[in-house]
Amino acid sequence: MRKITEKIANAFLLSNHKSIGNTRTSGKAVYLHGNKIAEKRQDGIYLSLAGWNTPTTRERLNGILQVFNIEGGFTQKQFEPYFNGERICAGDWIRVHAYPFAE
Repeated sequence: MRKITEKIANAFLLSNHKSIGNTRTSGKAVYLHGNKIAEKRQDGIYLSLAGWNTPTTRERLNGILQVFNIEGGFTQKQFEPYFNGERICAGDWIRVHAYPFAE
């Protein structure tokens, strides 16, 4: 995991604000190049490629999964995005954890 990803994911886990390079978190959401890629909602944690199936986006999301100790991962096969081995749309939001976040 890249250092930027680790620092941002940990700040997101602790609900802290942090900005490093092209990635920032408000504690409730994570943004890459201004696109929201992760968010805490009342019914859980949601992740999205935000329409950008890039190595950096997948790496940031996989880092968040790792820091939150959530099984699963974003991959690519023949230029198509996958989550946990199932094809997804790059713009979809996926609930990866059903823990309530009443913040």
